[in-house]
Amino acid sequence: MRAYLRFELRRLVRDPRLTMFTVLGPVVTYLIFSPLAGDDRLEGLDAATALMVGLAGYGAVAGALTVAGSVAQERASGWLHQLRVTPLPPWRVVVAKAVTSMLSGVPAVVAVGLTGVLQHHVALPAGRWVALVVTLWLGTAPFALLGLAIGYALAPHLAQPAVFLAFLALSVLGGLLVPVAYFPDALRHLAHVLPTFRFAELGWRAVDGRAPAPAGLALLLAWTGVFAVLAAGAYRRSTVRR
Repeated sequence: MRAYLRFELRRLVRDPRLTMFTVLGPVVTYLIFSPLAGDDRLEGLDAATALMVGLAGYGAVAGALTVAGSVAQERASGWLHQLRVTPLPPWRVVVAKAVTSMLSGVPAVVAVGLTGVLQHHVALPAGRWVALVVTLWLGTAPFALLGLAIGYALAPHLAQPAVFLAFLALSVLGGLLVPVAYFPDALRHLAHVLPTFRFAELGWRAVDGRAPAPAGLALLLAWTGVFAVLAAGAYRRSTVRR
């Protein structure tokens, strides 16, 4: 499995599209919209810091979900069938893919954090910066698994629009782009059960020096389990059909 994981990591660093999509997008959005929030307090933080965390999470989720396109292409080309005849069990293939796709979101977290420091002079202790990066890295697990489920289940020409729509819905309704505080009550209740909001909540609490909320963490883990089952099942079905 380690050899396969190294292979996937080498493929990851050779794909410049990830940087364009997952880093520049959230950085530019932060530069445009963070001055508009003024002195508001969002999620218990000043607006600049809260938006920084939300858009860092936005880039991290985007990076994790981009795996859908690559695995759909692999499935169409027969690569998954070749993996099926190797000694690697399906769960190891899924885990290796998930780990590499989770790493693709880390540059976005670092880039948006640096933008917050330079533009709004966001100041945090070193330990909280580390906690933010680690928290948002680990928290992308459910979205990496969702991307895998879509990629293993759909053809390439369907996987790309499907993952884009899923990303747009989760990021908007989950409060990554628009703070939940500005939502009407009905949408606010919906946001609280979505994995994107609970993912961002981990980051907000990390920069505020608070431990994860047990209920929010449990909900995010539940979403992770659901997406893991979907990804493993889609992988098995795709290789059997092939």
